[in-house]
Amino acid sequence: MAEEVLVDRYVLFEDELSEVTAERGGTPPSLTVESVLQRIAAAGLSGDEAEAAVERALDAVMSRYRAEIEAPAEAILRVRKAFRPSAVEKVVAAAALGGVDAASYREALEGIEPRLCRVAEPPGLTSLALRMSWPGDSALRHFPAGAFVSGADHNILALYVGPYRPGFAEAGFYLVYDAWANSVAVVPPLPPRSATMFSHCSIGTGVAVLRHGPPSDYVLVELLPRQDDRGLISNTATLFMWRSSGPVAGRWIQKEAVLPLPTEPPDEEEDDEDDASPEQPSYRFCADTAFAVGSTCLCWVDLLQGMLVCNDVLADHPEFRFVGLPEGCTVEPEHGRGDQHRSTCCVERGEQKHTIKFVSMDGYGQGRPISEVALITWTLDEPQDPRSEWKKAAAASICPVLSMLQDDVVYLELVDNQRLEEDKASGMLGGRCYMSLDMRRRRVLSVFKFSPGSRCFPPPDIFASRFTMYLNKGILGYINKE
Repeated sequence: MAEEVLVDRYVLFEDELSEVTAERGGTPPSLTVESVLQRIAAAGLSGDEAEAAVERALDAVMSRYRAEIEAPAEAILRVRKAFRPSAVEKVVAAAALGGVDAASYREALEGIEPRLCRVAEPPGLTSLALRMSWPGDSALRHFPAGAFVSGADHNILALYVGPYRPGFAEAGFYLVYDAWANSVAVVPPLPPRSATMFSHCSIGTGVAVLRHGPPSDYVLVELLPRQDDRGLISNTATLFMWRSSGPVAGRWIQKEAVLPLPTEPPDEEEDDEDDASPEQPSYRFCADTAFAVGSTCLCWVDLLQGMLVCNDVLADHPEFRFVGLPEGCTVEPEHGRGDQHRSTCCVERGEQKHTIKFVSMDGYGQGRPISEVALITWTLDEPQDPRSEWKKAAAASICPVLSMLQDDVVYLELVDNQRLEEDKASGMLGGRCYMSLDMRRRRVLSVFKFSPGSRCFPPPDIFASRFTMYLNKGILGYINKE
């Protein structure tokens, strides 16, 4: 199995109930909304009378659809699952076992299963789907048809399912996929009112994941800066942590921390006001990515400004430090998103040695001709050491993605601009491909195109991961022991 693959963060839903319905011939024309509207229009009704007729007709059609289409399809699906039980272990989090939403979380877990749409040989694109078999009348079916991989560490992937994000009262939950154990776990949202849109700000990238004990002990971390009394970001934050094991496992715990973001004194006019704050961050930190360094350290990186490093998120009082980008690499936010021309990740060089690498297309989006845009790589050895400094590495003359395993390899996206409009019209990718470069040897290792039928919108949001090397390892190890 491939040790490293490129993974699309966007995860689509595959509706098993719709598949069974299609096998049985689909929805008859008499049970469609269009047929209802046509019948009302043919009756010549208008105004309030027409609205009332439409409402009655839709209620009748939905009742018939539920009885004649959905219920039989659900029965067939139950029989199939009884004869072919899932190989995926379903883990219900402790906090999800109680409370008013307990039944909903159990239903969510039982009716969802990860599927690898494609496990490509490196450096091909691997994508994940969630097969759902929730009942037709389930509230879970009101979710948008998709999920998002927010964080990954070794064999652990952390997803948002549904529109839920911390601070917003939307439906949804976290889903944790363990490739080694072939298991999924549903983790409930943060406790109500622990973080709201009026008390905290989003850090940007979403939930981070840290595998702190092989093979499958993990912690989910939401870092949410607090707002000051003017609704602006402050230098204090709350860490919400969910551990899969240990004495505090199975519930969200909170820890307060100070974020040493760069600050500047307030304006003189504000200084005269009684309610003026003595200092405010000089910019709104917005993390483009978050990743683990070893088994205790997490980094949140703003690709335009710098990164927040916490050497031990498991400590009782986690401490952060701010590491600016290499000299000359700081860019103002108005120049666009950093992830379009920059990338960073932790590269393992042995069991205990880690290096953070940062790659930037110098001059991109700054008005320079493409011939003057250079691809420059920087390294930060011993990132947990406050004395460590950036070192300039290779440079070469386009969304870069760093390899986690091959120290000098960078993946670059190449775009055929002449085909972009055709792609938009067809909804499929045709003018995009990836190439992998060995920066030290200055040579192209491989080039591959996106597979025929790959979607065009939203465009792939790609990162490097090693979770496929753990697929079913836990199950095979158990069988071998037997």
